[in-house]
Amino acid sequence: MTEARLDLHCHTSHSEDRERLDLPHGASIVLPFHPLLDPCAAYDLALSRGMTHVTFTDHDTLDGCLELVARHPRPERLLWGEEVTCYHRGQALHVGVYGLNEADHAAIHAAAGSDPERCCLRWNVPQLLDYCDSRGLAYDLKHPLWVHSGSTFQKPVLAELLPRFRLVEGLNGTRHRWLNDLGSLLARRLGPPGVACTGGSDSHTDNHGTCYTVTSGATPAEVLSSLRAGLARPVGAAGSHQQLEADTRKVLASNVRKRAGHLVLLADDQRRALPTLAQELLSLVVSGFVAYGVVNEFARQRALAREVEGLFRDELERGAADDAALGAPPAGGVVHGYLRRD
Repeated sequence: MTEARLDLHCHTSHSEDRERLDLPHGASIVLPFHPLLDPCAAYDLALSRGMTHVTFTDHDTLDGCLELVARHPRPERLLWGEEVTCYHRGQALHVGVYGLNEADHAAIHAAAGSDPERCCLRWNVPQLLDYCDSRGLAYDLKHPLWVHSGSTFQKPVLAELLPRFRLVEGLNGTRHRWLNDLGSLLARRLGPPGVACTGGSDSHTDNHGTCYTVTSGATPAEVLSSLRAGLARPVGAAGSHQQLEADTRKVLASNVRKRAGHLVLLADDQRRALPTLAQELLSLVVSGFVAYGVVNEFARQRALAREVEGLFRDELERGAADDAALGAPPAGGVVHGYLRRD
């Protein structure tokens, strides 16, 4: 079949997200990470970068897909998608669901009983996956080793759920390569036979199509069928300090302009009234906070990878022995089950 390329993890202006940056002395700031591109701009950008198909994985909404269909003159390359926030043993997980429609979205988020949140499918991941299988939807586990700052990684969650996923995100364009490499290796160790890794930019700015998944199919329906069959290969590079810092600056500037309104104009007038040296010092302070937060975030991701490696040491060692017996090479930045220290 025809080769298909699509970024299986990207966001439009319909996603609502927040990121916490840790600062010195235990302080932290929570930044609104509202994506920059509207659905039409995101769709055209992905195609211009060589994607044969486009999907959006906005957080818990199909509004990006709905707007594209309503406004774009030719949206025939769209595969509908959504990044669903789920919970297992109290730990938050993100599951990418593809090929769904508005009725599926409603069913996934529908509540029943006296406790709405805990009765919807998002609070029971195995039931969510059963629903997706019954509806012929494809799905993958996004950034499988990721936990929010301040949360604790729980080994039983991953050990219980990985066997259910035929697709696992092995390349996320915003995460440290250690998390990507180790997540890919654990998917191979703990996932079902034939498990495949997907790739996505996780773009909240203009990085759509810089990381993507190679599969097969000429039409969105054929692409969906290939993904359901576990045909996927990730392409691209992991995240970096420089990229995250640049993206953070873009998002901060955009959110200030869009959300502060007339206060921005007032602040800008006041800024222009400042002496040049004072403006430069203010800019330096803001840049310093952003740079420190980004470096600290990547240090946290490296520490998280080491923590996960320790928790799964036995599984990694057994898997390395099996690979050696079969003559299989180690994957990514992982050598015989241990992270490189470079």
